[in-house]
Amino acid sequence: MKRLIIILTFTGLIFFNACDPFEDYFINLKMEQQFQLVGIGPNIEQQVDFCLSNYDDYNDNVDKIEQIKYLDAAYLTIDASANLSGENMILRLYQSDGNTLLFEYRLPSFVAEDYKNKPLHIQLSQSDKDRLNQYLANHKRNNCFKAILSVENVQSDNPLTLFFLNAKIEFVAELKLKP
Repeated sequence: MKRLIIILTFTGLIFFNACDPFEDYFINLKMEQQFQLVGIGPNIEQQVDFCLSNYDDYNDNVDKIEQIKYLDAAYLTIDASANLSGENMILRLYQSDGNTLLFEYRLPSFVAEDYKNKPLHIQLSQSDKDRLNQYLANHKRNNCFKAILSVENVQSDNPLTLFFLNAKIEFVAELKLKP
């Protein structure tokens, strides 16, 4: 009798806690982009092109994606010229055509070392998020981007006139998948 109660209890727990096969489910798509800005100044910048199809999580689920929604972004310094700083760090994200701006993020008074072990949260306005999500709504056609990272009026303790900044930007989106 004791055994029957345990089996019925266990079966009931499985039945009531089982996943609903008709519910949508979500996964995060983490998109990392490396930047290597090198130049003699006063401004340094690099452009990087990337597509959603560069990432396995997108490719593995592309036929099941119902919606893609932008969640967040962050900046991290990997390496830089000694005491590299600048008046502005600017991140611009464009549609794949390179002309239609999705958002521009500006950080005045940039010091590369400040973000070596502590990522900078890139906070977008609601209208920037809406514009980005509108572009992502047609992800099978609009799945590529151009990102430009720049630092204006760079300065460094480096005795050479060549400045460098190795950095990483991480974009995170949510994929809503069909069951």
